[in-house]
Amino acid sequence: MPLRVAPEDRKLAIGFAALLTLALALSLFAIRTDSGSGGLPSSYSAGNDGTKAAFLLLQQMGYSPTRWTENPRGLASLPSNSTLILAEPMPSEDGDVEAVRQFLRRGGRVVATGTGFTRFVPKHTAPSGKPHFQWKSYRPHEPSDLTRGIDEIVLAPQISFRSEGSESPFLEGDENPVTRFSYGAGEVIWWSTTEPMSNSGIREKDNAQLLLNSVGEAGRGPVLWDEYFHQGGRTVVDSVLASPLRWGLLQAALIGALVCLTYSRQFGPARLSVAAPRLAPMEFVETLAALYQKARAAHIAVKIVYEQFRGALQRRFSVRTNADAALVVATIVDHLPQESAEDIRVLIHKIEAARENPNLRVAEATSLIAAMHRLSKLLKLKAGGE
Repeated sequence: MPLRVAPEDRKLAIGFAALLTLALALSLFAIRTDSGSGGLPSSYSAGNDGTKAAFLLLQQMGYSPTRWTENPRGLASLPSNSTLILAEPMPSEDGDVEAVRQFLRRGGRVVATGTGFTRFVPKHTAPSGKPHFQWKSYRPHEPSDLTRGIDEIVLAPQISFRSEGSESPFLEGDENPVTRFSYGAGEVIWWSTTEPMSNSGIREKDNAQLLLNSVGEAGRGPVLWDEYFHQGGRTVVDSVLASPLRWGLLQAALIGALVCLTYSRQFGPARLSVAAPRLAPMEFVETLAALYQKARAAHIAVKIVYEQFRGALQRRFSVRTNADAALVVATIVDHLPQESAEDIRVLIHKIEAARENPNLRVAEATSLIAAMHRLSKLLKLKAGGE
């Protein structure tokens, strides 16, 4: 069955759809124009502080990275040659921290940034160093696979590393922006800041090469980009409800409800409004009959019906209402040849006489009215001559 919508309802639906489209467009514009200042280095973010460009770079270089949004306990099912990128993680559960440690002990590699990673490796500290508000260049201190193809990197570190047995490929004085150390059978490559892999920093100098060297060869194993610790363990539903998209979903639900209400009103079963009559039809007839009987006015009923009969004759056969009885009889006989002309003449004369007879009996009046109804039916006068 085709959906039929009233013009008023169609305008209402179009208006709400336009408002929803405008709200979604404004939300997308706000997300796209967000500079990312103070935001998390998420691989979903295209702002300055986001890491979407680094994630796409790994894709283009054949690493096939995947975003990790599940509980870290699932890391136990990954092969030992996997690489996990933790960009400024914010762990909240001890079980999640221990799962990452077990991943390292089995031989996994972690590329971590920021001070949040200190909770995963408590024996390795990262105290605050001399902060740099301007980006600074660092040249390789010693040749290694981390410095391969790098002349210099550019970043503004806020912390320095202090750890026994760690490698410092870009050491300059007391500043150590990048370090590497073993943890169980695995290894950790720790950056003091996420800037070299951020959307605004990966294009500086050899920062992109630093990312590729830290992750390792493209065929080394699976590469996982953590998003779980950015969400604090929240589900996708939680993230959607915390974003501007929830308002778009709310508006869509409102429009859906209005469409359902409109459809039910427009296409529901049609019922006539109930109007309680003052009197039922038969009660009215009985009341009117009793009134005529009490007033001894049976002749008036005959007179009223006869006037209606003559009016119908005029509409049907152009017989004047003031025509004499003979003309009325002739007209009826012409159109009802099967009827007896004498019987019709007698009936018309009886009606003419009865309508002026105040002593007319009820039974006789009923008989005359019934005869007029019979003639009206035969002459097809009931529907106004049609």
